[in-house]
Amino acid sequence: MNAVAAPRMIGRYRIDGVLGAGAMAMVYAGFDPGIDRPVAIKCLHRRAAARGLEERLLAEARAAGQLVHPNIVTIFDTGRTEDGRAYIAMERLTGESLASRVAREGLPPLSVVIELATQMAAALDYAHGQGVLHHDVKPENIMLVDDWHYAKLSDFGIAERRAEGAGDGRIVGGTPAYMAPERLRGEAADARSDLFSLGVVLYWLITGKLPWPDMPDLPRLLRERQRLPRPVIDPIDPATPAMLIGVVNTLLSPAPSTRYQRGAEVIDDLRLARKEYERAHESPLASRIISLRTRWIGALAAILCVVLLAGLAAIYAKQNTAVNGLATDFGGSLGRVVAGEAAENLLLHDDAATRALVQDVARNQQIHYLAIANRDGNVVASTAPAELGGALAPAPLSRRVLDDGVTSYRGRMGSAGEAAMLLFDVPIRYQDKGVGMLRLGVSTAPLAAAQRTTFWVIAAVLVVTLAAMVGAAYALFRRPLALLGMLGEAMLRVARGEYGYRIRLVRRDELGRLFATFNLMNSSLQARQPGETPSAPGAAADAAAQPTLVLQADDEDRQALG
Repeated sequence: MNAVAAPRMIGRYRIDGVLGAGAMAMVYAGFDPGIDRPVAIKCLHRRAAARGLEERLLAEARAAGQLVHPNIVTIFDTGRTEDGRAYIAMERLTGESLASRVAREGLPPLSVVIELATQMAAALDYAHGQGVLHHDVKPENIMLVDDWHYAKLSDFGIAERRAEGAGDGRIVGGTPAYMAPERLRGEAADARSDLFSLGVVLYWLITGKLPWPDMPDLPRLLRERQRLPRPVIDPIDPATPAMLIGVVNTLLSPAPSTRYQRGAEVIDDLRLARKEYERAHESPLASRIISLRTRWIGALAAILCVVLLAGLAAIYAKQNTAVNGLATDFGGSLGRVVAGEAAENLLLHDDAATRALVQDVARNQQIHYLAIANRDGNVVASTAPAELGGALAPAPLSRRVLDDGVTSYRGRMGSAGEAAMLLFDVPIRYQDKGVGMLRLGVSTAPLAAAQRTTFWVIAAVLVVTLAAMVGAAYALFRRPLALLGMLGEAMLRVARGEYGYRIRLVRRDELGRLFATFNLMNSSLQARQPGETPSAPGAAADAAAQPTLVLQADDEDRQALG
C-alpha cells in the first residue's frame, strides 16, 4: 500500500480514492456498504508502523471515538489492515480545511475568526472534559463544513486519553510550529497544551503569519522560543479588538499556569471580544438618532404654540372683559329702571305696590334676585320672602363703583342658595333725595357658558393650527432629509474606497452646492490613488500547512528551555 495506488478494500470499507497524505498516514475516501455511509479512512504508513506507533494510534483513536460533539469529527471505527497496520474510520466531510481555504481565498473577516475560535474552544473544552487531548490542533485539522460559518476539529490520530498516561515522553507527536513549549521539551501535557496550539492558530488568523519562524530542527526551535517567548501581535485589521489580542496573548503564554485553564474560559473572553468588535463596527447610519425632521417640527411647534397661546390668551382676556362689561352695563341699567319705578311707591309707603313691582320684574329669567329696602334699611319687597322686614345685608368692601352711585360685586343671596350672581346695589332717589336701596342679582351662568365656549374655540383653533403646521412641515422636510440621507450613503461609499462615485443630482440651492463640494472632494481623492485594483476577498496569509511529525526528544532538548 503506498501513496500512488490505493487499495480496493481496507477492512470492510470500500476505498474510492485518496483524500490526502501526511507524514504518518494516508487518508482514503471510503464507503461502509453495511450501513450505506461514506467515511474517511486514515491508515498508518509502513514506516510509521515500523516505529511502533500502531498500538498507540489504536488506543488513542478508541478514546477519541467516544467524543460526540457538533464541532468534532466523529470517529466510527478502528482496526487493522491485512498487513497489520492500524487504521481509523471517521466521518467524511464535504468541505475543506481552514488551511486550504485561507490559501485559496485569503484570511476571513474578524467576525468569522472569532466565531471559528469559539467553536474550536468549545470542541477542545468538551474533549478535555472527556479526558482526551488532541495534541495536533492546527489549520489543516480544522475542517470548514458550511462555508466559513461551521467548523469541526478533525484528526485525533495522535490524541491521548489522560487516564491511560502519556507513554514514552521521549517520543512526541505533533506539528512543532503549533506545539506548546512543554510538549517540545517532552514533558507531560494537559489541556493547556491544546489551548496553546489554538492560540497559534488564532495568531495566524489575525496576523497572517505564524508567531515563530519555521525551524528545521527541534533544538533551534526551542532556542527561538526561549529568545522570543511572547511574540509581538501585529493584526492585519487595525480594528482588531484589544480583547481578542489579549486572548491570543494569554493562550500563547510560555507557562501553562498563566494560560487559560479551560476552553470555557476562552469562550467567555471571545464573547467579550465579539461584543467589542460589534460595537466598533456598528454602522453610523444605524445608530439611534433624533431625526432632523423631529427636531425641526418640534422647534416650529413649540414656537407656534407660544405665539398662539399668547395671542389667544390675549383674545380670551379681552373677550372676557367685554362680556363682563356687557353684563355689568345690563345689570346697572336694569337696576336704575326698577329703582326709578319704585321711588314713588317708597315715598308713599305703598309696600303692596312695591312688592307687585318686584314680582313683575322677577319674571325676567336673567334676574335671580331682587330686593327693595326703605330709607331705614328694612326690606319691604324681595324675591326671598325670608328677608321681608329685616335689614338689607351689608355689601362687601371689594366692589366696583359705577355711575350714579351704583356698585357691582359677586356674591350669593336669598333663595338662590349657593348659586353665584353678579349683584348691583342701586340707590333709589326721588327728586335727588334718597328714599331707599335696591339690590339686583343677575345670573353669571351665561357669562360662564360664554367663557367656556370661547376657551374651547381657542383650543380647537390651536390644535387645528398645530396639526396643519406639523403635517405641512413633515411633508416639506421629507425631501431635504432624503437628500441628506443620499449624501450620507455617498460618504459611506467613499469610506469603503469607492473614489469614483459621484452624486449626479443637480440642484440650485445649498444642497446642490454641498453635492458639488462632495464630488470635488472625491475627485481629489481619486486623483491621489496610485491605481484602483479589485480588492481581494481576504488578506493573504503565510502557508499554514505543515506535516505532523514524530519527534525524538533527547535530554539536551529537554533542557533547552530549562
